[in-house]
Amino acid sequence: MYLLRTLPLFASLAAYASASVVVERQASSTTTSSAARSSTTLTPDDADTECSNTASSRACWGNGFSIATDFDKKWPDTGRTVPYTLDITNTTIDPDGTGERRVMLINNQYPGPVIRASWGDWLEVTVNNHLPDNGTGIHWHGIRQYETCDQDGVPGITECPIAPGTSRTYRFHCTQYGTSWYHSHWSVQYGVGTLGPLVIDGPATENYNEDLGPFAVTDWYDETAFFNNPLARSIPPQAYTGLVNGMNVSPDGTKGKYFNATVQSGKRYRLRLINTSVDSAYMVSVDDHPFTVITNDFVPIMPYVADRVFVGIGQRLDVIIEANQTAGNYWFRADVPAVGGAFPACGNNANPNGIRAIIHYSNSTFANPTSTAWDRTGVNADRCNDESYQTDKLTPYWDSFVPSDALLANPELLSVQPQEAGVRSDNATIFQWAINTTALNVDWDKPILEYVQEGNTSYPKSENLINVPDVDWTYWVLQEIPTPAGAHLDIPHPIHLHGHDFYVLGAKESSNYTNDQASELNFKNPPRRDTAILPSGGWLVIAFETNNPGAWIMHCHIAWHVADGLATQFLETPGQIKIDSGFNDICSTWRDYYPEESYWKKDDSGV
Repeated sequence: MYLLRTLPLFASLAAYASASVVVERQASSTTTSSAARSSTTLTPDDADTECSNTASSRACWGNGFSIATDFDKKWPDTGRTVPYTLDITNTTIDPDGTGERRVMLINNQYPGPVIRASWGDWLEVTVNNHLPDNGTGIHWHGIRQYETCDQDGVPGITECPIAPGTSRTYRFHCTQYGTSWYHSHWSVQYGVGTLGPLVIDGPATENYNEDLGPFAVTDWYDETAFFNNPLARSIPPQAYTGLVNGMNVSPDGTKGKYFNATVQSGKRYRLRLINTSVDSAYMVSVDDHPFTVITNDFVPIMPYVADRVFVGIGQRLDVIIEANQTAGNYWFRADVPAVGGAFPACGNNANPNGIRAIIHYSNSTFANPTSTAWDRTGVNADRCNDESYQTDKLTPYWDSFVPSDALLANPELLSVQPQEAGVRSDNATIFQWAINTTALNVDWDKPILEYVQEGNTSYPKSENLINVPDVDWTYWVLQEIPTPAGAHLDIPHPIHLHGHDFYVLGAKESSNYTNDQASELNFKNPPRRDTAILPSGGWLVIAFETNNPGAWIMHCHIAWHVADGLATQFLETPGQIKIDSGFNDICSTWRDYYPEESYWKKDDSGV
């Protein structure tokens, strides 16, 4: 593995609507939420029951599509292309009034612009790389990329990096809907600002009046992610503060300002929670305003009510609040869970005032809130795991049943473990993360899709590639292996899979999985998402259908961990992978640029 040099990364800083085509009709379903207040009783997908998506009928969409349409099986094609242009540049920002920090921004804003389309649209996004010393590649987090694996945006796997001074246009179909984000998948580049929210409008399992839009929460550091990355291999750095939509007040409370959103009494509002952090999970809440949770990641779920919700790195939860309290100002809080003792399991933050924003009632005077946080004990207690998979709180709206026989007969074990990789000059041990004892290390010059294009199956071991069996379903048991004595690295990992939603059959903390525990797994409409927590010292069992040809990376979304190699990639039906005609030109341009003698990749997986 190789190290990214820090200085060249910022070498230039000194200069400083629609027709609709129905794809396929799915059988009608009458599934509705008994717990969903003011939900429509529409029979979804009934061609004779067309209606519009309004505040009182969010389950509707139109043209035979609705909340009951499982978007892995059927989706609209509007024929409409929604274009965006993203310009990535070196610059500086001061998000909390404490001083400028070096960043790589999209369209000179942080977060980057909200990319928004509707279910069935095609997104066409041109990325212009104005960075003088860095390649890049933009990944569309959670997007299935059905038959468009080459648009997934992962340098070294689905593409060569976009070279400085050049461009690439991504084009893909919005077969899903909901909330997500886009970010650089070039090393830890998204940790210096190269990211933004992504919203695909569609139906919902609960009614609401207005959409307040994305609430992107992140940790924020004194030094750049490129500077911190090699240091994190021994002791992860502490975040200086945290931001909501790129804003917060300084730790001493004297500078900066809070992000705020205005509501009107009596209305219901949708908030799109996104964790875009490098190394922090959050318990999120709004004082005195319970959440009605309606999605996890892109998947609509049966609504449930919670005072506080856990959002791991890469995860999204869409929630609804009702503006039914005394008119005034209320804190939106993103608390780093206080678990793990001297070695925080969920990240850590030095801002004593926390990560906050303000929900402001329009018929009141704007001011800093005096509201009180929800109690943090009992069901509201801090935790660093998803909702228990033994409850019905993450139940998909669509009924899905996962076959159990194959798992019982032949589960595939993927061990997740740190390995000692050396000693620093101060005698601190350096650790490297691995899956099945191999740390991923991609070759930017020769991505896996190039091997596929050539029919070359001589994949280097460092690619940590798994050929997906030619079966309908695959099952994977991720097991965290105990760390070396005194390493204190038994921590939760947010595991993200590209190209698929997966089914979470079960998870357990501080436990070794055996086939005897198969009786604990849920095969009847289990939770479905693209990012789930592998519990500390425990196991996570997932399943997915092999229905999307591609090279799909699965990785921990703690940026330090994936940079250290905590990733594998699944190669799925390579003979059916479609590769765009511009693929080779991008690689040729990158290879012509790559400054082998002045800038190298070391101690970094590249993704």
